This record gives sequence, C-alpha cells and structure tokens, in this order.
Amino acid sequence: MNYAFQHQDTCYGPNGRLDIDAAKADDYNKAQEQVELDWLKTSPDKVFLYVGANGHLTTWLGTVISTEVQMGARAYVGFDRYTYRRPLTALIFGTLYHGWYMESSGNYCRLKKAKRQ
Repeated sequence: MNYAFQHQDTCYGPNGRLDIDAAKADDYNKAQEQVELDWLKTSPDKVFLYVGANGHLTTWLGTVISTEVQMGARAYVGFDRYTYRRPLTALIFGTLYHGWYMESSGNYCRLKKAKRQ
C-alpha cells in the first residue's frame, strides 16, 4: 500500500513525494487502509502484515486483521545468535496463511496462502 509519511508539512510514500496536503494525510492513510482491507478479503496469494504487541496481525495503522495466530519457536538464521524468525500460521478473513515473522528485524511478517484450506 502507498501510505503517507509526514515530514515538515510534506508527505512522502514508498516511491517518493506524494502530492497531497499534509493536513489530509490521516484521511488519505485511512482510505489506503480500506483499500488494503478490501484486498485482503480477496484472499491474495501473498501478504505482508505486522505483528502487534499481543501477537495479533495488524495493518500498518494498527487495525487488527487476525487474532487467530499461532507462532512457533525461534529459528536462528546464519552463524550468529542475533538473527532469528518464527514460523507463523494465521487465519485471515477465513483463509489460512503460513509464513515467517521476522522478529529480530522488526514487527513484520511475510505470509503465503496455504495450499490446503
């Protein structure tokens, strides 16, 4: 999604400056979130979401998408003990997804739709 970030009365998105008034950035972001929610309801093959403090999946703005989340044990990646991730399974709008919660890198997860529903 193309959410807006504000800096000194200018809005920026993932691809650079956005041509919107900074005072309307919150309304713009809410509209973008609604587009994302509608898209998630179509059961896309891959999703990128965030893991909230209570383990629920959320949008970037913090709207809870799924409370039916199961996380596995930490899996260490590479040769150090500082990079790790967790396997994650979630039910999102009635569709089962599997993937990884990149816990040591941030609060995001990458999921794919399960082959067997």
